[in-house]
Amino acid sequence: MNSLHNLTPATPTHWINVFHALPGRYSLAELPTSPPGTPGQAAEGDDYFTCKVFDSAVPVLDYQESLESVPRTPRPVVPPSSINVSIVERYIPPTSAREFSELFQIKGRSLLVDRMVELSPRQGALLFIYPTKRGAQTFMRQYLSPILDPLLRSMCIINGFSVDLGSELGTMAAIDEMHSFETMSRRIQSLCQEMSPQSKENERSAGRRARYTLQFAAKEEVFLERKAWADNWWIKQEKPRVREVLSRYFRIARRMPTDSDVTPTNLIHEVLDGVSSRPYGRNPEPTSGVEVGVFVIRRTS
Repeated sequence: MNSLHNLTPATPTHWINVFHALPGRYSLAELPTSPPGTPGQAAEGDDYFTCKVFDSAVPVLDYQESLESVPRTPRPVVPPSSINVSIVERYIPPTSAREFSELFQIKGRSLLVDRMVELSPRQGALLFIYPTKRGAQTFMRQYLSPILDPLLRSMCIINGFSVDLGSELGTMAAIDEMHSFETMSRRIQSLCQEMSPQSKENERSAGRRARYTLQFAAKEEVFLERKAWADNWWIKQEKPRVREVLSRYFRIARRMPTDSDVTPTNLIHEVLDGVSSRPYGRNPEPTSGVEVGVFVIRRTS
C-alpha cells in the first residue's frame, strides 16, 4: 500500500492532498469520497466548500512484474520534491523476487527509490514498513501453509494433478531472497548515502539537491487478521499466478493443447475461497506476529 500526503499551506488553515498510489486495476469506489457530497448537515462536519482533505488515486508500477521494458528508476508518480509524508506498507511477501531484488538499487526499478525522490526537501518523511525474511517465513509457516497445503493435496488427488502443483503454488519464491532486519537497515543506510551526494546526476533525478537520512529503524511483530491478509492482500496479489499455474496443470492433466484458452474457473475459485474461509482444522491458528522492519527516512536540502 502506498499513500502520499501533500500539505499545502494556507491562511489560516491547510489543505491536505492524499494520493493513493495503486498498481494495476482499481476501483475509485474503494477510495474515500472527496469532497463529500453536498448539501450536508452541519453536524456531519465539513461540506464541499469547507473540506480540507482531498483524496485521489494515481497509477503506479507493479514492481513484482517483469519490467525490463520499463525505464529505470526514478519514476515518481507525483511531482518530485512535493510530498511531505509518504507511507509504504507491506506485510506479506511479494509474489515474486523481482520487487525485492531491485528494492535497494538506485539504478534499478525500485519502489523505495521512486518514493524517496518524491519527498519534499523541507523535512519530507517516508514511513517504510516491509516484512523481514523471518517475518515472511512466519507468514508461510503459521498463516498460509496450514490452510493452503491440505487444500492443494486434496486438489491433486481428486483432479489427478502432479504433486509439483503443491510445491509451485504452496511456496513464495521471494522469501529466499529477502533479508534480515539488520541487513535491510544497512542497505537502506547505504541507499540514503548513495542518493545524498550533491552531484548533477542526483539533482536531475531528484528534482533538486537532496540529503537523505535514516532517522529511525526498528523491528516489530504484527498480528495479521485473516480478512486483511487473505482477502485484501494475498488473494489480490496471487490471483494471476494461481490462474496461470492451475490452467497449465489443467491442460496437462486433460491432455489439452498448450495454446488452449480453457481455464478451470471452479478450481481457481476453490483455491482463492479456501484461503479466504477454509478453517485451520487440526493446525492451530497463528500464535506469532509477522516480523516487519519499520523505517523512517527523512529528506532535507
